[in-house]
Amino acid sequence: MFFQIKNKLGRARTGVIKTKHGEILTPGFAFVATHGTIKSLNKKEHSLASPELTISNTFHLFVSGKVKEIKKAGGLHKRFGLENPIMTDSGGFQVFSLGWGKVHKIGKVNSLSASSVSIKKNPVKIGRDGVVFTYDEKKYELDPKSSIKIQEDLGADIIFAFDECTSPLHSYDYNKKSLQKTHRWAQECLTAKKKKGQALYGIVQGGIFEDLRKESSLFLGRLPFDGFGIGGSFGEKQMGEVIGWSLSGLPEGKPRHLLGIGAIKDIFIGAENGIDTFDCVIPTREARHGALYSKDGRLDIQRGVFAKDNKGIDRGCKCELCASGLKRKDVKQMFYGQNREKKFEAQRMATMHNIYFYKTLFDKIRHAVNSSKLSNWKKLKKEYKSFL
Repeated sequence: MFFQIKNKLGRARTGVIKTKHGEILTPGFAFVATHGTIKSLNKKEHSLASPELTISNTFHLFVSGKVKEIKKAGGLHKRFGLENPIMTDSGGFQVFSLGWGKVHKIGKVNSLSASSVSIKKNPVKIGRDGVVFTYDEKKYELDPKSSIKIQEDLGADIIFAFDECTSPLHSYDYNKKSLQKTHRWAQECLTAKKKKGQALYGIVQGGIFEDLRKESSLFLGRLPFDGFGIGGSFGEKQMGEVIGWSLSGLPEGKPRHLLGIGAIKDIFIGAENGIDTFDCVIPTREARHGALYSKDGRLDIQRGVFAKDNKGIDRGCKCELCASGLKRKDVKQMFYGQNREKKFEAQRMATMHNIYFYKTLFDKIRHAVNSSKLSNWKKLKKEYKSFL
């Protein structure tokens, strides 16, 4: 993999990541394709959506028992007939989402305080050398070596080191001990990686604590990773600070990925601080539940206000849904009427629409940074002010 920085505007930057399966223009977005393709889309529709980057889920492919089948087919690209570059996560986020995330009843980005912690037993057993999950009443083990092996078998262009993603409600002492483990696992991942042609990213952790984030950034930045992920879960008001601390010790010439973050306001914060790529379920998951993105903001199409709305979804949009001439009231009826086939069609078109919206957003972000004019960046933020 080769990464080249093209232009800068403050800390924001544009560039290109070159992979075996094509170039990734940065800042860029990885659409979530948990099991290989984007949900609601078949292989042909996935290709028509033309995502520049997707991210598939190591844990869920592992527990589905499909890894051997995918490896035999020649990897995710050949198994699903995909041409775009692919990332795979390490399973580290599931350490949080299936464990402490459930205990604390908390998600990736939140506004809760430490007093909200529920004292319960963690359903995920986190040991010194790895993790044991109980999933669908079966036990599954992941550690640095097995996570890397699975990701090598899946054949993604970019893979991630196995880590522990802590909760934002965890104490300083918990994060400090966890960080030592994550750093040890990062070194084990580097040793375990055997396959050429895949870029391995280390993951900066440290919770919401400045010294731990900076320590992690400096430690990982000195290791021979091809790029870096910024992991963990944050308080919603701490995003910019945590990103800044996390980037402080990383080499300028390697790509930085913000894991699991994709709200538009957070994308602007990340891009302004020098993040190169993002991933999140937001655009595609919300599409399947009737939330469509437009210049007027996020449209929750189930709301009664849209029952008689004769506007199109988004003026100027050239996606299949908008080109069809369907009005907002029509899309609402498709989603919430009795016809299941129409609902599936609405989910498919909404997914294509939100992908187009996000791709257009990132194209505009790159254009604004490439212009080297702060006025163009401010103009872009004004265009998307309903999300900020």
